[in-house]
Amino acid sequence: MMVRWSARLLAILPGLALAVAAIALAREHPSADTVTNAIINSLGVLMFWGIAIAISLRYPTRPLGALLYFLAGAFALQVLVISSDPILFTLSRVARPAVEVAAIWVMLAFPSGSLQGRREKIILLVGVLGLLLVWFPAVMSSQKIPLGGPFILCHPDCPRNALFVADLPELSKALLITFRTAGAGLLFAVAFVLFQRYRKASRLMRRTLAPVLFASIIRALTVAVYLILGESTLIIGFTLWAIPLALALGLLRGRMYMAKALQRLVSGLRGRPDMQTLRDVMASALEDESLELAFWVSESARWVDSQGREVALPAANEKTGRAVTMVEDQRGLPIAALIHDVALLEEPTLVDAVASSMQAALEAHRMAAALVDARASTASAVEEERHRIERDLHDGAQQRLIALRMKLAATSRVLKYDVRRAAELMREMDADVAAAFQELRAFSHGMAPPLLVERGLVVALSEAASCAAIPTRVALDDVGQCDAGVTAAIYFCCLEALQNAAKHAPAGSTATLSLTREGDQLSFCIANDGDQTHTEQNDVSGHGLRNMRERMAAIGGTLRIDRIPGQTFCVIGQVGVGRSIS
Repeated sequence: MMVRWSARLLAILPGLALAVAAIALAREHPSADTVTNAIINSLGVLMFWGIAIAISLRYPTRPLGALLYFLAGAFALQVLVISSDPILFTLSRVARPAVEVAAIWVMLAFPSGSLQGRREKIILLVGVLGLLLVWFPAVMSSQKIPLGGPFILCHPDCPRNALFVADLPELSKALLITFRTAGAGLLFAVAFVLFQRYRKASRLMRRTLAPVLFASIIRALTVAVYLILGESTLIIGFTLWAIPLALALGLLRGRMYMAKALQRLVSGLRGRPDMQTLRDVMASALEDESLELAFWVSESARWVDSQGREVALPAANEKTGRAVTMVEDQRGLPIAALIHDVALLEEPTLVDAVASSMQAALEAHRMAAALVDARASTASAVEEERHRIERDLHDGAQQRLIALRMKLAATSRVLKYDVRRAAELMREMDADVAAAFQELRAFSHGMAPPLLVERGLVVALSEAASCAAIPTRVALDDVGQCDAGVTAAIYFCCLEALQNAAKHAPAGSTATLSLTREGDQLSFCIANDGDQTHTEQNDVSGHGLRNMRERMAAIGGTLRIDRIPGQTFCVIGQVGVGRSIS
């Protein structure tokens, strides 16, 4: 609340000073010279006041606006120099050096409004001490106010010095000489510091600094020469006007620069540039070739450039000449950073627009990458589904068809000498054909065999053993309810193992299918007798065994082959019953 009232007071202070000056002028008998003098000084006040309002609206958080309000109020007191009232006249004359100190403050504090370096603070401190310890004692020890000015029309018959205390002309003269000498040296130091600031500034910063720095340097040198020579001219007043005019020119140039930068930025972003090109587009739009982009990697908690190299964010201040603007996502978390010339902070609206544009560009790249990943994932899912169908057909319906073909071959041999047996085999094959059709329909809908779904693993394996092309004994424990993926994988592995046994075991061989559960471990085993040392069943790279291993691996299980040459060949699988297909 106190800050708000202070700001309002500063805003109306020049107006109050002008009102007082108007009242003082109304009490006088104005001549053409006094009216001209009042108008010239009032125009200067209005210039400072207007630019103070513009700066405060554009940079509300900077103290520069408050400094300009103060300078406008101090300068408004100069209108009172036309008054014949001793108090008002003295107030105007004594405040004149204070106006110069306030102007020095504005010069050194531009563009932020805060004194950044030690030299600047020392210069301002010397100026204030000169007012308090030299100027005021010189005024109080003289009947007439020393140090004339360009707008003093009453000389030599000016109103009395309202601050006069004791007539000490020698002391007053010595103090005045000291004040002139120290003031001139101080102003030369100001001009030197401002020139050094311009010389060390970046090209982009010079765009902002040049008008105000040159106007300030000219003003400082003009007043320094006046203090040395003691000859006052109207140019001293007019050079003070150059400061608000330069500030206004800087604001206008800033607006034009921002419009051009936004136009270039929009044109550059139309082509949806990549990360490196995005940096070039922004650097070109902002005319800042030193611009860098850094991207936040949350996994490793570090900043990297577009090439993935680690980047350290610089300290942001006028000494380094660099500034950092964060780019945040919709949750307010940092995703990138703009490392740019500190001069760009003079255009906060432009910097915000660039940061928003970068956020939109990064979001577009993220969505494009997500789309590519989605397409790749979709293609992978399609390939996986195709492979699943191929595997299910191979392990399911294909095995029935192979068994059917073997029965056809057996029927053709039996038909020559046992017609009744051949007829029985034909009836069995009719059931096999119907079962094969049923499985094909189920597979076309991505389903497991109906019997497996409806009756469970034990019943489905019993039916598969009874239809196998090799005589098969079963030893199936009641394993209870299991995950659908687990039961399907075990079912198809058993079908494949039985079919391999039928194809590769010697004539007259038999098979045994067992299923057991111990705790959370579900195990199955398909064993057949006979020597199969040189068969595909022994080839670990065979298509059938590869399918079985893939199925078991997909549900987190294992598959192994045990063989005793000349005796048995076993396919053994194990899986935790709580596991599902990953």
